[in-house]
This record gives sequence, structure tokens and C-alpha cells, in this order.
Amino acid sequence: MTTMLSKGIASELGQRIKPTFGYYRQKNGWITVSPITQLERINYIARGWTHLGKYGAFDMSPYVANHPFEALFMFGGVEEMPAQQVLETGLYIDPPMVPRCMQHMTQYHRGHTSACWIGAQPVAFPQMATLDPAVVGPFVCEFCQRKLPTVQARKQHQSVAHSKELGSLQTGQSMGKSLGEVLNAKPAQSNDGVAELQEKVAMLERQLTKVGKATRKRRAN
Repeated sequence: MTTMLSKGIASELGQRIKPTFGYYRQKNGWITVSPITQLERINYIARGWTHLGKYGAFDMSPYVANHPFEALFMFGGVEEMPAQQVLETGLYIDPPMVPRCMQHMTQYHRGHTSACWIGAQPVAFPQMATLDPAVVGPFVCEFCQRKLPTVQARKQHQSVAHSKELGSLQTGQSMGKSLGEVLNAKPAQSNDGVAELQEKVAMLERQLTKVGKATRKRRAN
């Protein structure tokens, strides 16, 4: 009866376990890490993906999950990644350092040692030069100073993580606009003009009352 050995036991016994993960280019051009077993590879190719076999194979581990493109960069594949992917993933904000050991994460190289990092340099992304500078950040959150890769990412972050602050900011902006309209209003020449001015003042009063209630509620909590 054949028994499958775990990777750890197989490694101790000297049995070579073939790494099962590698890189593909998806139909949209983005690079991804996925299994490269024969069945999986056939499956992905049928979807229109391209297996980037020249960048080798490796085992999946917590380290690889947190550094999915390290091997791609280490073996010279940085320009395989489209500029839009570099932009949206935020890799350009704080480019990762690339070890110099030229070894994949496998049963024979479970983790990098200090020697692997001698002479390490951060990744350079020349493809970013093809993008409009206006879309390249980082874009700093107005509330927590977190750096986000795109304007859309900042907008989404603020709407989720800072919904209360964003609501107060928007209310303040609306109040400022209303106050400006009241202060800059020309003297009313008719009953209609007086009524419009009174409505703007009433709207401003309602907004001030709403903000006051929200502030007292937050303090009570």
C-alpha cells in the first residue's frame, strides 16, 4: 500500500518533493501565483492564461503568501507585471527588497538567511513611467495619513474606515457652502428673494443642530 508522506517528513528522509506553485499571466495581463500541477496548468491554459515557466516553481508557505512576487522579481521578471497592476497593488509605494540568493522557497530552502539579503536592493518598476503622473500616488488618507495607491483606493478606504469622519467633513463642507451663500447674498429685491434667503438660513440652522447632536452622541459613547 502506498502512503503519501508529508513534505516535512519527506524532506527529512531525502525524498524530493516537486514544487507545485508558479506564475501565470492572466488574460487581462496581470500576473498571478497559482498551482502548476499538470491538471491545474491545463485548466488555466484553457482559460487563456499563460504559464511563465521560466521563473521556476516553489512551495506555498505563509512567507510566499505574503511575498507572492518575490521569485518573479528575483529572477528578472519585474517587467512581466503590467504598470496597472503595479499601480493598483501599491507595490510602487514601498518597493519590496529582493534577496540575492536566487533560491526559490522549496524543501531545500525553507527560509532566507542573513546571507540571502547581502546586497539586496528594492525593486525598480520602469513600467510606471508609461502612466500619467496624475494617477500615480501615493494618495494620503485625510484622516489617518495612510498611503493608498490610487484615488479610488483612498475613496474606498475613507468611506469604510472613516465613515463618521467623512460624514462630518461633508456636512461641514455643505455648511460652509450654505454660509457662504447667505453671507454673499445680495439684498432681497422681492418677497421671493427674502423667502429664499430665509430658507438658506433655516437649512444652515438644521445642519448645525444635526452636527451638534452627533457630537454630543459621540462624546456620550
